[in-house]
Amino acid sequence: MKNELRLPAEYAVMTEDEMTYTEGGSAAFDTFKVAATVVGSVVLGASYIWGISAARNWLSNKSNRKGNVLTVLGRAMDDIGEDMTKSPSNFLRDSVSTAMVVGLAPISLILVLV
Repeated sequence: MKNELRLPAEYAVMTEDEMTYTEGGSAAFDTFKVAATVVGSVVLGASYIWGISAARNWLSNKSNRKGNVLTVLGRAMDDIGEDMTKSPSNFLRDSVSTAMVVGLAPISLILVLV
C-alpha cells in the first residue's frame, strides 16, 4: 500500500524567514517565554507553600477542628472569604493559594496532616 500526501493546488513551500512569522517570533521571544514560565512556577510554588502553612496554622487551633468534615470545610471557607475581603492583594494571594492546594489535593492532604 502506497501512502501519498495530497496538497492543495495553491500550496507553496514556506522559506525559513516566513516560518519565523508563523511560529510566533524569534529567539528573544523564546527567552521571554522561558522567563515567564520560571516566574510563574516560582509564584505558584510560593503560593502552594503559603497555602499549606496557612492551613496547618488554621488547623492547629482546636476550635477550628470541631465538628464533621463539612463543618470544618465550611468554617475554613468562611475564614478564607473574610481574609479575601481585607484587600485586593489578600484576594489574589488567597485565590491562587487555594486553587493550588485544592488542585494538588492528594499531596496537600498529606502535607497538611503530617
